[in-house]
Amino acid sequence: MSWYQEQTKDDIVVSTRIRLARNLKKYPFPNAMQGEQGKKAMEEIRDAILKSPSALAQEFSFMAMSELNPEARRKLAEQHFVSPDLLKSPYGGVLLDRQEHMSIMINEEDHIRLQVIMGGNCLKEAWDLADKVDDVLEEQLEYAFCEEWGYLTACPTNLGTGLRASLMMHLPALTMTDSISGIIASAGKLGIAVRGIYGEGSKALGNLYQISNSSTMGSTEEEQIERLSEIAGKIAGYEREARENLQKNHADALSDKVWRSYGILRYARKISSNEAKSLISDVILGKAMNMIEETTNIPLMELMVRTEPAQVAAGAELSAEERDKKRAELIRKSLSAGKDEEE
Repeated sequence: MSWYQEQTKDDIVVSTRIRLARNLKKYPFPNAMQGEQGKKAMEEIRDAILKSPSALAQEFSFMAMSELNPEARRKLAEQHFVSPDLLKSPYGGVLLDRQEHMSIMINEEDHIRLQVIMGGNCLKEAWDLADKVDDVLEEQLEYAFCEEWGYLTACPTNLGTGLRASLMMHLPALTMTDSISGIIASAGKLGIAVRGIYGEGSKALGNLYQISNSSTMGSTEEEQIERLSEIAGKIAGYEREARENLQKNHADALSDKVWRSYGILRYARKISSNEAKSLISDVILGKAMNMIEETTNIPLMELMVRTEPAQVAAGAELSAEERDKKRAELIRKSLSAGKDEEE
């Protein structure tokens, strides 16, 4: 089951992601590799899993980016199984496990980007799984590593553990009250980065923010994860306070916003991806604050993912307007209150 389909009790932390950056000692970093080197590196990493004596060999399937059409590649990125950068790699590939909790990106910025994604707040469980898979890879491959700098990576900010632990958090109240910029600045001083929905350089669509460690040297993986958990807990506390203040001081305006968003989602005949995220975010907030009852026959976060462009197109070549119409139809059908609506 994919991370966005998992039902969790946490109404702020949407998902957990553990990513490990690794490189092979025998090859240059991907941005400096020649064609044949890129091909060989991809094959060696793929075979380290698919031909290993470990049980993991039966759990993963491999996809080369060059063999997928643009919509299929974009769909993987929308589901957060690969990064947007991997889509442009001529020798990029991904190993994806059956449960869709783990993906191993090949020849992105580094030779290996191993990531585990789970729904809700489960940093320890995700780290334990990533660590075990990393051990399997290291038994088959020789990593670029030195005692002084740790794991060697293409970007200096990943040197050391190569770990990027992150929590995707839904922070609508902090955004509505214009408090998020202060949170981002304060977190940065404490070694925590706050980015948009697709990581560095992306926007916080749907009020979703990735909270992650920005330092990978000078401490262990466990210490980095513990620090992230501590800061994320404080941010979640600030979000709850902001929600309480909105409820106390602006209840009518907040209720109106939630129900207007719900109304548009229920009856709109055309809706863009970004607008859908914003409106679904409002309804998620309304549900968390007991302002609106369960409204869909699938989790609201899954609805947000399923309304991404490539998910809506489902392999068909659709214009932007056709996608907007199909997206609106998908949302209407997903709203339980709209089941009796005539299409």
